[in-house]
Amino acid sequence: MEEKKKKTSYYFKTTIVVLLILTLALAATYAWLMISIQGTKVNKVVVGTLSLKLKDDITEGIHLENATPVTDTVGLSYNPYTFTLTNDGNIPSNYVIYLDNDPITEGTTRMKDEYVKYNLVKNGTASSNNLLSTTLQNNSKVLDSGRLEVGITNTYDLRLWIDKDVDNSVMTTMFAGRIRVEAEQIKE
Repeated sequence: MEEKKKKTSYYFKTTIVVLLILTLALAATYAWLMISIQGTKVNKVVVGTLSLKLKDDITEGIHLENATPVTDTVGLSYNPYTFTLTNDGNIPSNYVIYLDNDPITEGTTRMKDEYVKYNLVKNGTASSNNLLSTTLQNNSKVLDSGRLEVGITNTYDLRLWIDKDVDNSVMTTMFAGRIRVEAEQIKE
């Protein structure tokens, strides 16, 4: 009988100890979660509307097909691919304009970027004539980047042609691309 009392006493003491540990653990967790520290730094949260619009009239993308190598003078005389980028939100934006590869017809060979020359005119100011391969940054073709203030529109004219120094075997290939814009609000 005495052994039974010892076992009962042991279980009772163990239960009390476990309940005490759980109570202390819960109290410590509650205190840790409810801690409030007041700093001296003022935190500012700015919320605005970022709205960029890319407007282009060519829905089938940018294509260079059945073309022949030409001089820069001839390439600059081609009709441009014109598009605009407008910030009609209420906060300024940083942006990057990419020229991505567009799918080409099955059985067609994609033209290499080092064969294609381009000229980009931004708001009436032309860039130099460069090979498309010079625009590569992290495996993407970057045409332009910058900051676009609220209410501002940038107008672009893009011309593409095959470099005059490429042989005629390039005429059986095709370039197809699309404009892509990535933007982020400027936190001031």
